[in-house]
Amino acid sequence: MEHDSNSRSGYHELKPGAAGRVDESEDWGDDEVKTFSVNCIWACASDEEGRPGAIGFEGGMPWHLAEDMRRFKELTVSHPVIMGRKTWQSLNPEFRPLSNRDNIVVSRDPNFRATGATVVDSIEDALGLARQEAIPDDGIDRSEIWIIGGAQIFQVALPFANRAYVTYLRTRVQTDTYAPDMQSLERQGAWSVEDAGQWLKPAADQSGIEAYRFVTYRKNS
Repeated sequence: MEHDSNSRSGYHELKPGAAGRVDESEDWGDDEVKTFSVNCIWACASDEEGRPGAIGFEGGMPWHLAEDMRRFKELTVSHPVIMGRKTWQSLNPEFRPLSNRDNIVVSRDPNFRATGATVVDSIEDALGLARQEAIPDDGIDRSEIWIIGGAQIFQVALPFANRAYVTYLRTRVQTDTYAPDMQSLERQGAWSVEDAGQWLKPAADQSGIEAYRFVTYRKNS
């Protein structure tokens, strides 16, 4: 699925009014109702003082958990993925763009280029673009759109999201970046736990992680 967007058009053709809040369903006028789910996904640990939500340090992820990476790939493959410029740049160039996914990068820098991805300047444009079918068909399933980071993108994307897939890690790390506080949003009644998961022990000693669990949140309507 490699495509090179050295401009902000060409791979997809944006339809007028396509950007903005993503509805759960949309009538395309061809007797077929398209349904869309916008999902945020991240892993987080606690910082050195015990504050939860740590997701990054100096542009990288301060751990490696094979089980989490495997789940990330299983969930996002064959779907559009939206990320910020810093997240794009943090990816290993050998795996950039993420294979078998439509990579969309949000950057306010009009001169920024991301070979293999499409660059837009707002989350609204990114969501609108992610919903547009490619011509010719690229095999990407646009019924699920995945927001993969970083912190600023999560914050602006959360109002548009239907679900958040969070991996909680029992470990403390150095961090300078935090994810949205889903537990606080749950207490406020804005989100609910759809699947609490179970605490599991990593198959191998990885980055000092004692245990992890996958939690899925659903936004309350």
